Amino acid sequence: MLTRIITAVLGIPLVIIVLLLGGTWLKVAMLVVSGIALYEMYHVMRENYKPIKWLGYSVIGMYYLFFEWVQNYFLIFIGLIVVLLLTVMVIKYPKYSIIDVALTLFPVLYTSLLFSFIALIRDIEYGMFWVWLIPISSWGSDTCAYFTGITIGKHKLAPQLSPKKTIEGSIGGVLGAGVIGYIYTMIYTSYSSAELRGYMVLVVIAVILSAILSQIGDLAASAIKRYFKEKDFGYLLPGHGGILDRFDSLLFVAPAIYTAVLVAENIMR
Repeated sequence: MLTRIITAVLGIPLVIIVLLLGGTWLKVAMLVVSGIALYEMYHVMRENYKPIKWLGYSVIGMYYLFFEWVQNYFLIFIGLIVVLLLTVMVIKYPKYSIIDVALTLFPVLYTSLLFSFIALIRDIEYGMFWVWLIPISSWGSDTCAYFTGITIGKHKLAPQLSPKKTIEGSIGGVLGAGVIGYIYTMIYTSYSSAELRGYMVLVVIAVILSAILSQIGDLAASAIKRYFKEKDFGYLLPGHGGILDRFDSLLFVAPAIYTAVLVAENIMR
């Protein structure tokens, strides 16, 4: 537990700084984090599968290097990647199977695509406000779920995937995140962008729904690890495991918050 706390104390300021800086700094950080996460995904597959690693890393690099272009022509980008993957499979046949091709692309989408929503949120109007709803919905929910679970948790939530998680903890995490989101919005709008207070109801709803997705994201990562018979994705973060072990819930939360922002903008026009 002490190691886990020390890692968090050292890591949280870095996360705060990167989110405050935004722009190119945030995109570079997302590139690095996505690259490490992709390595972790490919690493757990090492026993039985052969993802085309060099191509996966190249796709992530191109995705962030041409970030703005990709957002405008995403279908073209994905289409070209699929064609390229299948072309490599044909040229190298029978070295790579269709399963290897699928397991090359899925981790790229799972890591770089979902992580990139953080940068998208930070770049929009009031992005500084919206982006903090991501850690509130994920880590805030996780913290509230933990303390609720150890206090009153009795009924297992998903014993085959995560034996320690309880239904009571899950509910406590969702409600706790909603409360934190409300308090955060009140404090933020008291000092900056008071007009955002009009989004209060939507913010709380978005955080609650995102907190639910956060827990699903955590369990989804557990399902992947169990399939590949791994306890953790990596060991980069002492006490936490790998990048994906710490950020798995954020991967589901970021696109949810981005969607909430789009809904809010349409409602308030």
